[in-house]
Amino acid sequence: MLIIERQQMIIQLLSQHTSLTVNEMAKLCSVSKETLRRDLRTLEKKGLIRRSHGGAVLASTISSDPIVPSILNNNRSFRQRILVNTDVKTRIARKALQFVNNADRIALDSSSSCWFLARQLPNVDMTVITHSINVVQTLAAKSQIQIFVLGGAYFAKNEDMVGSLTEKMLAEFTIDTLFISCDGLDFDNGLSDNNEYHAHLKKQMILTARKIIVLADSTKFNQNAFAKICNLGDIDVLITDKNIDKLLQKEMDWHSVEVVLA
Repeated sequence: MLIIERQQMIIQLLSQHTSLTVNEMAKLCSVSKETLRRDLRTLEKKGLIRRSHGGAVLASTISSDPIVPSILNNNRSFRQRILVNTDVKTRIARKALQFVNNADRIALDSSSSCWFLARQLPNVDMTVITHSINVVQTLAAKSQIQIFVLGGAYFAKNEDMVGSLTEKMLAEFTIDTLFISCDGLDFDNGLSDNNEYHAHLKKQMILTARKIIVLADSTKFNQNAFAKICNLGDIDVLITDKNIDKLLQKEMDWHSVEVVLA
């Protein structure tokens, strides 16, 4: 098990059991207590957990603030983002599988939500186009999936490629279904991203794809990030974890956007 996957498992265990001892977590993760303690120190530095006497609890259980990515905080790396809301993102990814068909040509952005989807994709005949290093690594073991990587300028924090070269390569493909996420989803402003390069690339991906599916948990609702991606009417499907408020749902209905709850 990779370090990231193990730390993700720790977060999931603590969300299910509220608090656990070091011994209990070490057994559940099949690692030594020393390794487990190193993971706990790392997660505590990231603000995701708090170590207690002989164990740990989620930071959200001792704070009034939930552990969700702040819309105003665009400093989280990809590796930090995949540790947040893991259960919700997994459910959303599984729900998204109903929109994936054999022999499809799909595109995945470099969001953590799309990485969760990549992990769920079956090993069947399909083509995946992506600019995410992590999506490529996840799909590499699935021999039936043909992978096309969009090149360009590499950004270590997000572990992806963006920029004009990436967008030029994108123009060479025909995409059946595009899966993207966002940092904000608002009644007036539509979809937005904290990273202007990501926002611009997603705009181009939307122009290239026939069907646009957004994977976004409910923490993104009624939020405006730095750079606009598109209007709500530019997407076809929203997959999320909770009922959206009445005004936003009305806007989705007006634009004929299908809302799917995971």
